Amino acid sequence: MATTLGELHATADRNLREVLSSTLMPEDAREQAVVVRQLANLVQHLQTTLESVGERPRRADPGPATHLATAQSALRRTARQLPAFDDAVAALHRDTPLARAVQAVAAVQDLIASHRGQNGVPVTPYALAFTERPARSYLVHCSAELAWGAARVAQALSEAVASEGTAVQLYIARGSLAHASVLGRSTSDQMNPAIEAFPLVPPLDPRPALPTDAPGSITAHLADDCERLSRVAFESLHGRSEPGLSGSDVQQLARWRAMSNLLSGRVLLHVAAHTAPHTAEPLRAAAGQLRMAAQTWQQSAARWQRVVDLADPRVHPNLPLPGYHLARSGQFTHMPKTPPHPALITAYAHATRIGQLLYGMAWTPETPGRPAEREAHEVLADAGGLAGVTHALYRVAATGWQLATAMPSVIRRIESTLVTDSLDHRPPEAAHRFYPLPSHQVERLTGRYKDVVEAEQATAASILRTAPQTGMDTARAQLDAAAHRQMRSGQPWLPASMAAELQPQATASPTPGRPSAAAARSRSKTVTRRAAGTHAALDSRTAPRPGSGAEHRHGRSR
Repeated sequence: MATTLGELHATADRNLREVLSSTLMPEDAREQAVVVRQLANLVQHLQTTLESVGERPRRADPGPATHLATAQSALRRTARQLPAFDDAVAALHRDTPLARAVQAVAAVQDLIASHRGQNGVPVTPYALAFTERPARSYLVHCSAELAWGAARVAQALSEAVASEGTAVQLYIARGSLAHASVLGRSTSDQMNPAIEAFPLVPPLDPRPALPTDAPGSITAHLADDCERLSRVAFESLHGRSEPGLSGSDVQQLARWRAMSNLLSGRVLLHVAAHTAPHTAEPLRAAAGQLRMAAQTWQQSAARWQRVVDLADPRVHPNLPLPGYHLARSGQFTHMPKTPPHPALITAYAHATRIGQLLYGMAWTPETPGRPAEREAHEVLADAGGLAGVTHALYRVAATGWQLATAMPSVIRRIESTLVTDSLDHRPPEAAHRFYPLPSHQVERLTGRYKDVVEAEQATAASILRTAPQTGMDTARAQLDAAAHRQMRSGQPWLPASMAAELQPQATASPTPGRPSAAAARSRSKTVTRRAAGTHAALDSRTAPRPGSGAEHRHGRSR
């Protein structure tokens, strides 16, 4: 599974315990200097993490951050009293339990920073989680647990040093760390435990699904794909996605999402056939919801059938070949070849991975027919058991409603570049085959995504209902519920009964400002100036032959 905040804290805590249980403090002063330096780095990372969420040292009413700063100062004084160490001595401690604990604590800052872009701008809906007190209390509580382990390491080291002055400084550090631990643990009743599922956001660069991948890594790669698509959805909703999604991207993205849901439903039906009846029933119900969600995605894609985005006409109706006179006179141009959006490549790889889990690593969406399914026990083993399967497919549905929530904003942003050749709404004054898309047709495109959001949310709720039988972790669902409030003006997505069962402890956060009406209807002046001439040019452009180009490779849908 992808790295989460809870996993990093568990790794650091486990290594600190290993330091105390199976490692003796070194007697050599140079090695003691290395341990002190590592312990100081660990405390510094704890303090930096707390400061990143607003917990800073203060004179009045000192809190955990204040005591961590005091401990760090004492450890620095200790390091100055010990002899300097060379690279050979430092190399002996590069892979010790304490070094691994320092690395895990340092990675917490990188994980939180991955949700923000340049200048601290949020790039995911989860980035705003730490504006709430319950989320900050979780970080304080986890830092307190680690501070307690660091205090015991400082105490053990103080008993091994030869200098009394050095031992005094280590005792000061131990006392400060113990105070920080006690004060931090007092916030345990205020924290939101769902923050332990706070994920790492990988780079947006797509990671293709390869037949040489290990089957056991499929669910981890699926989780990374979901985080990438979630980021694209949030940035597209607020108009910060670079490059932005085009009409061709939106249409093909809907088709790949439909395939992902269909394959996910088949996975659930396959494993349900080899489970107990009381477990199989909710799994089959969730598979039915996945099929319904796939249908809504396919219906939204179908409404783009006669619509072309002039800025990216990669997907378009069949066009007639140019006549002899047009070809001789040079009055036609070939369709521009534009690369697909990285989100489209990720969605293609996402569907491929689900198919690989079900049919084997050689499967691709272009594989003809319907191959034999793998043994159910192999599918479960590679996915981490029934809990791993349901959690991975829950993330598929949760990512789907985030994408569907963002699509209306994307469409309104590119509205000025959309044209159609539909005869049903053709204005009498239209001089060419293609004419600007009427406003009511734009509303018809955007309105369909409301049904997609509702279907994906019903699917996610249906998969969560399998938790008592499958044992899946629902912490991520609580985190997604908070993210949904950031994207949909405080509207809940979980049914009231299920929300009570999950008992989310996060308080509602203020809704961020929505894009202004002017920003939502912004126009590309460059494309708009060319739009009138392009309407006529579309009539004579040469359509690409089937089986060629990026559109065929990444746009095929089953």
